[in-house]
Amino acid sequence: MVKLIASDVDDTLLTDKLTLGEENIAAVTEALEQGLMFTFATGRMYTSALPFAKTLNLAPDVPLICYNGALIQRVSGEIIYEAPLSHELALDIVKYTTSQGWTTNVYYKDELYVSEINDDVEYYLTIADVPTHEVGDLVSFLQDGKKEPSKVLIVSPVGLNEGRLALLEERYAHTAYVLQSKSRFVEMTSLEANKAKALEWLTKHLGLTMADVLAIGDSNNDVEMLRQAGIGVAVANAVSDAKKAADHIVSTNNKSGVAQAIRNFALK
Repeated sequence: MVKLIASDVDDTLLTDKLTLGEENIAAVTEALEQGLMFTFATGRMYTSALPFAKTLNLAPDVPLICYNGALIQRVSGEIIYEAPLSHELALDIVKYTTSQGWTTNVYYKDELYVSEINDDVEYYLTIADVPTHEVGDLVSFLQDGKKEPSKVLIVSPVGLNEGRLALLEERYAHTAYVLQSKSRFVEMTSLEANKAKALEWLTKHLGLTMADVLAIGDSNNDVEMLRQAGIGVAVANAVSDAKKAADHIVSTNNKSGVAQAIRNFALK
């Protein structure tokens, strides 16, 4: 029996217009009324996921999995789990990516830091509208206080992401999670930070097991979560690896796939 529903946000729970949709809101509301727990498992920052949690009227004690599992923070703001990149690894990544002239986003204490706001950053901000700090030299920024960021993300112009992904995998696949989350994004987190690991930690924290979880997603960062959950569901617009990992496939994010998954596999 499903006790916890964990949904990805972008391209899964949200439509392409970045809205929740009435059907999804209604299905989550019904699940909560039946005593089920609902949470996010997202690559988003906590600050950019929180408004959607509030729209869904999630209780203050509900924990949200953010940064692909590098942070679990309650709606109330309480942090209960962190798995940031080590300072040394983050510094090495940022030295490499900035030396290549790539747009690099650094996420530290739920704030976004960039060297400058350029076209790539502007594109990112159309998806996640968050306050952004221009710091010039990101290497110096990380060195000051030996910061350990939650995540580093590369934003590429159209057509360049695949080549950059290959280079980053070659350099860092043994020391960090390197994955493409969107057509122009490559994300890097600690090896201790992915959605499956964070969700497993959360289930133990809640006195549950992964068998109690309905997980819903669409992207490469959802694959392990879908595979390990009691019920894994991919929306129809998901990447092929996510579909292969899932037990079921539902409608697209634009056709209330999350609502379909909740009603088919979780509600009484």
